[in-house]
Amino acid sequence: MARNPFLCGVVEGFYGRPWSAAQREQLFTWMKSWAMNTYIYAPKDDLKHRLLWRQLYSEEEAAGLKQLIRNCHAKGLRFVYGIAPGLDLAYSSANDGSRLRRKADQMMDLGCRDFAIAFDDIQLALPPEDARKFDSIADAQCSVTHLFMNHARGRIPDAALFFCPTEYCERMSGPVRHSNYLRQLGKQLDSSIQIFWTGPDIVSETITAESMLELQRVLRRKPVIWDNLHANDYDLRRLYLGPYSGRPPELRDEIAGILSNPNCEFHANYIPLRTLAMFARAAGRWNPEKAYKTALKGWLTHWHAHPGWEITIQELETLCDCFYLPFGHGRFAGNFLEDLQCLTSSRLQKESGAFRRLDKACAELIGLCDKITALKNRDLLFSVYRQTWELKEEVVLLQKYLTWIGATARSGQSFATPDRKPGIYRGGFVAELQQWLPMSNQGHFRHRPPPGANDDPLNGP
Repeated sequence: MARNPFLCGVVEGFYGRPWSAAQREQLFTWMKSWAMNTYIYAPKDDLKHRLLWRQLYSEEEAAGLKQLIRNCHAKGLRFVYGIAPGLDLAYSSANDGSRLRRKADQMMDLGCRDFAIAFDDIQLALPPEDARKFDSIADAQCSVTHLFMNHARGRIPDAALFFCPTEYCERMSGPVRHSNYLRQLGKQLDSSIQIFWTGPDIVSETITAESMLELQRVLRRKPVIWDNLHANDYDLRRLYLGPYSGRPPELRDEIAGILSNPNCEFHANYIPLRTLAMFARAAGRWNPEKAYKTALKGWLTHWHAHPGWEITIQELETLCDCFYLPFGHGRFAGNFLEDLQCLTSSRLQKESGAFRRLDKACAELIGLCDKITALKNRDLLFSVYRQTWELKEEVVLLQKYLTWIGATARSGQSFATPDRKPGIYRGGFVAELQQWLPMSNQGHFRHRPPPGANDDPLNGP
């Protein structure tokens, strides 16, 4: 199988329900048609990938993985099996080393040729029994990784190995040139081992070529970007349907590749992955908006609905604009919020242009959310159902509020509707927790004082 030197693909590495066999088959079809080349199997909630990593797969599970590997290779894609032993690995234990090698053997018997070993989302400290043998956590991780690599290459000499560090972004490491952990990895890890990096943050708004040059000097190799731009496992109320952006084309010259760890909802990833593939091959300037429009046209062909409920390209763009990217909205949503701000910051005039635009936009969103329920592809529907239905409920409420404030509102009155009872709508334990720690637009949290506690020094100015 020919291997493109620049890696472009998908890492199924999120927390949540792993994708189904049918969804992965669809993924491989997309990837082949878009000239992507690498898939990493690392779903956090495959128990035998992470929590129960020592256990071998059952006969039935192994048969499924064997078929998955075969399907991936049949599309000309590299299949990489990820294992994440860091939660409870005893680095100095011969037994744990043997279990890692046994797991590698099972996967190689199933047809796997390439591996990733992940030490993300664990404590950056050695247990006392390991501290007697290793100088640092980096030293221990390098030792285990080399033993794993040597075993795999004893059977498959050209087996590739990827490594996910515990400090995998600059927020965790601090300035990379000052990170002893990263410097040790760069010095000790075999130069053929690829190292993952997510950028300045776990979810990075931008990743610059200059930052990768500095990281190269520390790691002594070009990193592979594990990109969480479209990941939503940290906030399952959100979807990210916008294009790949915030990364300049020159970034590609300073990295070994980009692997997207996208939305948990499989079908929500068409535009994110399509535009990543376009970015990887783009010549000259990169225009995310142009790529977005192109990907929308391709995705529309999947949105077949029953007669009379057909969804237009404009409606699909409206939906995606409302679930765009972590750090910004699409055009429709941005204009909607601007009009809402205009109307609520001054006396509402029902005859104003902003009111008419907002009222029309509300009607469009409500109608669109109803039309989506007529989709023939029910798997696609349920990928976006929860978020779009919540959007509809909020828009219906907003429409009633605007009608009330424009017609009957008086100073000092409060707004309520009989169909949205307190404790039921926007209710529950999590909602009450969020009220106790309200977040500002800058991402800061303020303590909410209890009644009568205005003199509490914790409240601050």
